[in-house]
Amino acid sequence: MARTIRCECGYVARGDSDDDVITAIRAHMRTDHPALLEAVAREDLLGWIQVE
Repeated sequence: MARTIRCECGYVARGDSDDDVITAIRAHMRTDHPALLEAVAREDLLGWIQVE
């Protein structure tokens, strides 16, 4: 089952595993929301994952 994290800006990160989707959302944060990159922990991101 695919995993997704939906960003407030509308971007949707997708991956086949928790690690894949976290890598994708971190890449998005790095380019579009750099101030959040260090403020949001991996544990926070795990809580944002939706399984589809």
